[in-house]
Amino acid sequence: MIGDGAAEGVGEPMEGFRRRSWADRVSNTLRAVHPELAYINLGKRGLLDADIRARQLARALTLKSTLAVIACGGTDVLGVSFDAHAVEIELSRMIGPLRDTGCTVLTMGVPDMSCSHLVLEQCQAEARYRARLLAERTEAISLRHGALYVDLARRPVTPGPSPWSSTAPYLNCRGHAIAAGAVIQGLGMLLSSRI
Repeated sequence: MIGDGAAEGVGEPMEGFRRRSWADRVSNTLRAVHPELAYINLGKRGLLDADIRARQLARALTLKSTLAVIACGGTDVLGVSFDAHAVEIELSRMIGPLRDTGCTVLTMGVPDMSCSHLVLEQCQAEARYRARLLAERTEAISLRHGALYVDLARRPVTPGPSPWSSTAPYLNCRGHAIAAGAVIQGLGMLLSSRI
């Protein structure tokens, strides 16, 4: 797995939910089916997509994985400015080489961060627009490369406590459980289409 804080698995504890990132939850589920699964997470918070490609892609390629996950874009969305075209190019430069190795690549749209109470009210519309734009670009470039896309931005959140951390624009443990469910569902649909 490569990416920013979404990949690294930053998550605030929450009562009623195990303290596990969505990626750890997904790997545990996959390991139940394939006990020999090796899982390596190269994600690091605070990285822009260009930094992720520069710092993590070469290592990911050397792993010769059968499944690679790219979870990024949130840092770009939260920046002072947001260049969706530049992010799309960086995503293509990551997805393409990974797909060229024959591995399955999974990407995702970031959840709608405008719902976090940490996003100022006057910035919510812009944050929502950027997240939606990132999701659209990520989906388009994923489909172009034959990658699996999971859209967390459109996934409805059931009533209950907020899935957002109280101190940073990251998911809390409930949010990680929701994201893991979406990824597992996406992988399940992919596998069922191959049977």
